[in-house]
Amino acid sequence: MSLLSTLKLLLTRPERARDRPRVAYPSPRAAVLAFLHDPQWGARVVEQGEERIVFEYDGVIGEWLDDPTGDWLHLRFRDPFTEAQRASELAMYEGWSAHCAQHTLFRWDIDEQAQEYYGDAFALFHEQYNQLECIWGAFNSAKLLREGSNRIAMGRSFDLFFGDRDAGNSVAGSLWRWFDSPAAPKGTRHLKGTYREEWFETGSAVCSVMQEQWAYYARVAYTNGDFQPYMSGNEEQLQLYRLHLGLQRWFPRLRNFVIQTDNPENSGANETSVAILVSSGTDAGPIFDRVFREFYGQVIEITEWFNFDFNPSTAPWFDHSIKKPQRRDQRQSPVRGIPDAKENR
Repeated sequence: MSLLSTLKLLLTRPERARDRPRVAYPSPRAAVLAFLHDPQWGARVVEQGEERIVFEYDGVIGEWLDDPTGDWLHLRFRDPFTEAQRASELAMYEGWSAHCAQHTLFRWDIDEQAQEYYGDAFALFHEQYNQLECIWGAFNSAKLLREGSNRIAMGRSFDLFFGDRDAGNSVAGSLWRWFDSPAAPKGTRHLKGTYREEWFETGSAVCSVMQEQWAYYARVAYTNGDFQPYMSGNEEQLQLYRLHLGLQRWFPRLRNFVIQTDNPENSGANETSVAILVSSGTDAGPIFDRVFREFYGQVIEITEWFNFDFNPSTAPWFDHSIKKPQRRDQRQSPVRGIPDAKENR
């Protein structure tokens, strides 16, 4: 390549994350305080404590919550009930389901006492190349709770790595490559794909990896229709909403909800998923490995609960003949009861 061509390339190529120094702090709290004290962000403190900081950025109020392990950046955003959701328990759960389906970075739950939904965003903290970018991304996604659209440019390219090798220009694209590589759990196999979604066989179940609105996160999901036939009446729907929210509450970062759409083929199915948030410039492999293996272990635990503890004695209303025979001596998880979000608020 000539000197002129080299100079042209250097002057015209987009700035990449690793062209700048790494932005990292010793703890999530330290990163949040750095975000608050950096004038470029224009954030302001609303309330500050040792284990919780409430702050505003770009017109959005969010909370940092302390993670006891120190491994996770944990941010929470709240959205109040509408009048209809305050007046009807079924409408409240339908609103929860809609939040889960529309605002997919977050793990949504219900605070009935405060009459609001709250969504939690998580990022595996110490592995990030730019920890402040994870805070920005969570607030950027939460802005859609108040606005119908939120088109914002990052002002530079988004790029991830596997070690020193390019992994892709989005979390979803990099995850597709990771699942289709020797780094994925043994036995993982690519099945099919579209321009926005790829499917992979993992053990006895198939997951999908979805391209989301922004490059900085992706969603890994398992779906099934085992409970669809029982979503016909209001009481039946309430029972299943409580069941699925109760299952979600067993695990701190898992998303588990009822899908409600205008399409009868998938309306009433349930999704068990996890969102993976990664900053540009990051070596994404260790994050994908830890998050997916933790998530897959939780999926196995729910599956074993369904096969063994959710049975004719504990759930006589369900047709258990659809289940495949299972060997109890191969079970890995502890015995659990039937969760009910109404009893475990």
